[in-house]
Amino acid sequence: MIFQPELARLVLEGRKTVTRRLCSENPRSPWWRERCVYVEGKVFAVQPGRGKPSIGRARVVSCRKELLGLLTHEDAEQEGFADISEFMGAWRAINGRYLTHAMVWRIEFEVCS
Repeated sequence: MIFQPELARLVLEGRKTVTRRLCSENPRSPWWRERCVYVEGKVFAVQPGRGKPSIGRARVVSCRKELLGLLTHEDAEQEGFADISEFMGAWRAINGRYLTHAMVWRIEFEVCS
């Protein structure tokens, strides 16, 4: 799974244990609205950017769809941010805008030792 470099580092440190990805309308996308390829138990490579080599591995603990706007302070911390405002700023930088009604895949994971 591709992360921003600073977020990939937080994953390996165990300070980021959840990621949210926009549901896609493209059936070939790993984030297709009907199915996410990151199912419970799946082990994936942690990549600090597209085309970058893996820096570690993590295992999916759970995966579910939810509304982006339901994010709580605890959720923001699990995402590796100090608060919701910081999460929203990063989301906008990565995705362009923060829409509370957007459906996202919430993937929780743990670092593989």
